[in-house]
Amino acid sequence: MDAQPLRPQHLLYLWERRTLHIALIDQPVELEPAAALLAVSLGGALQYQTVGMPAPKASVSLLLAPGSRVALAPGADGAGIATCYLDALGQDYSLLAGQMVAQANGTYCELPREEAFQALFLELQQRPLSSSEAYQRLEAMINPYRTHYAERDSRVDAAVTLIRNSVQENLSVDVLAGAVNLSVPRLVQLFREQVGVPIRRYRQWHRLYVTAENIAGGQSLTDAAIGAGFTDSAHFSHTFRTILGVRPSDIFAAPDQVRIIIAKRQG
Repeated sequence: MDAQPLRPQHLLYLWERRTLHIALIDQPVELEPAAALLAVSLGGALQYQTVGMPAPKASVSLLLAPGSRVALAPGADGAGIATCYLDALGQDYSLLAGQMVAQANGTYCELPREEAFQALFLELQQRPLSSSEAYQRLEAMINPYRTHYAERDSRVDAAVTLIRNSVQENLSVDVLAGAVNLSVPRLVQLFREQVGVPIRRYRQWHRLYVTAENIAGGQSLTDAAIGAGFTDSAHFSHTFRTILGVRPSDIFAAPDQVRIIIAKRQG
């Protein structure tokens, strides 16, 4: 099943902790990721510019804080780009940021083991591995020495889990705060500090994830988006474009050009 005659234009891995998108794109994008983002060019250096930077800079790899606004142009050789959306509570981001060169506004460049990351993503692009194999390889690249990740606030962790498990219910902040024994202002503050974006933006991000899961399950794009809790196609398209920098049709218009690999559910 993994062997295919042509590599897909878009390869998407969906895991609970991370999401990986490997794409053959040749156009600049402007995005505002709702999760920490690790971007690695599969060829020449990326051109990037964040808010406050007077001019673009070049780097093969880039780490962005959640909520960062960035203009990103792939390498001129057209080799493509891998974008890995990291864990919601910032453990990956904290680990990687401490090993990279700081730029402006929570942005870092010069990823350690950069060439090894490129080699892994190129391998996946050419011949996708199973979900579990790809995840293990990626984890070994991000944390090769099995360093202990930073502690997570259990209350924010619980709020994130509630949001993930209730995409169609749209639980209010009052309900979330009550469920984790915090006042509304305190939950809003802690959530923003640890996740990096407001609760509403994180909920939108997770709905994009669920939409992709639904598409992998055979649903149409519209049904997948509505099933993930978006009010209509316009709401979905606007959120998709804002967070990911491209239109849904840029990825999903040609089913034979996208491959989605999801983790097997337990039980």
